[in-house]
Amino acid sequence: MTPTIWAALGAVGAAVVASLIARSVKISEFRQAWINELRADISEFISKSDEWIDLYLSFNAENNNEKKAALAPALDRIKYDAFHVLRRIELRFKPDDLEGNALLLALRDLLNPAKLMPDSQYPSWRRLADDTTLKARHLLKEEWEVTKNPFRSAWKFGFRG
Repeated sequence: MTPTIWAALGAVGAAVVASLIARSVKISEFRQAWINELRADISEFISKSDEWIDLYLSFNAENNNEKKAALAPALDRIKYDAFHVLRRIELRFKPDDLEGNALLLALRDLLNPAKLMPDSQYPSWRRLADDTTLKARHLLKEEWEVTKNPFRSAWKFGFRG
């Protein structure tokens, strides 16, 4: 081949490599934004759930029906605000994401009074919250590792060659 053809092939190859690198950088930027937004929403949800459990326990401890009736709208508002954040979190995961779905179930449990132990409601809720936070930390760390090294997900799923 002539030097002109080699130069043209080299230029095309360099352009393709530059394009692939630029694409990879952009995907990493989007992925990092996704992780940051997910982290913020998970934190907001758990905080709202914490607020909800405090009010829920006060509501159930209240013997005065008038005071109880006054607490009910605030209890509902916090719960619905938390569900709003939960829906944002849910919409970020693929339906078949096993780790994501496990985290979503754990998050939902934070607003489920049936998950509380009758004799130690707040401590049992605290354990649920701590376990949920740990699940979130693992998931977010794994997502960060994939962002740092895009080939990690291929390795994880068995494309080890």
